[in-house]
Amino acid sequence: MYQLNLPKKVYFKTGSYTVALRELSEVYHAKRAFVVSDHHLYAEGIITPVIRWLEKQGLRTAEFFTVDDVPAFAALRAALPAVTAFHPDVIVGVGGGAAMSAAKALWALYEDPELDLAAAVKDPTLVHTGGKTLLALVATSFGSGAQNSPFAVLRDDAGTLVQLKSQCLLPVISSTDAFFTVSMTARQVHAAGAASLAQAMRALAAEDCCEYTGSLLDQAVAGILQNLTAAEAGCPAAREKVHDAVGMAGAAYGNVTLPADVATRLSPMSAQELVGNARVTHLARKLGYADAAALVQACEAIYRT
Repeated sequence: MYQLNLPKKVYFKTGSYTVALRELSEVYHAKRAFVVSDHHLYAEGIITPVIRWLEKQGLRTAEFFTVDDVPAFAALRAALPAVTAFHPDVIVGVGGGAAMSAAKALWALYEDPELDLAAAVKDPTLVHTGGKTLLALVATSFGSGAQNSPFAVLRDDAGTLVQLKSQCLLPVISSTDAFFTVSMTARQVHAAGAASLAQAMRALAAEDCCEYTGSLLDQAVAGILQNLTAAEAGCPAAREKVHDAVGMAGAAYGNVTLPADVATRLSPMSAQELVGNARVTHLARKLGYADAAALVQACEAIYRT
């Protein structure tokens, strides 16, 4: 038996973040929002529209903008007192995978300040959320699809990359809005699309990939392959398609058992393993490739550049 776990509400398309965040006040009657992001996005002013919109809806805001490329356990524990003192109705993660991972982990810690993150990595049943506050995620780049997945990629106290995974980390609201991708450079677009493509291929070949997750991943792979070049060149329509594709991939990730953790940038699977997979073969035919090997080669040409 399969089960498809997704955020309660998934908003997508350009301009959707305003509708998504409006629900926080109109539906959930939130009054206080704790915004989690990174200093680069703050310095570039990318976070400003989100904060202004929240305030326009009548929410008081507090911010945490010192997220590292990979959030560390120590930094998260250090940030927890600020969250606790603010008593938020909602935690809003804004940014890429790092910011959204930090928001998820802070949510788990705020709900249970005694939570041992290292123990929760080994035993996800220790994670419990939703008793004190909500989580909303706004993706500003398309590298991880983390706005729709139950993963938080963190760095433990020994400096090792670890993956906290629990369905309790799925947000109540996610937004995949290409409005935020306008400032991404061609290099950033390529790197983000390539990383997601590799992850989507890995997920497609997972043993427990089913009809629902397979369909999402088919759309994700096709969207990236067909639009990444134009997205790198700055085409708004192409960037929206890639952003949506990565969001679909992220929605699928949380419902399959990946061969390796989501922090891995490139596929650890050999080309032969992918070529021999029935779902990869089916997708290759659907996309007009001669065979699975041709599809795999097209993917490798992107994520090895």
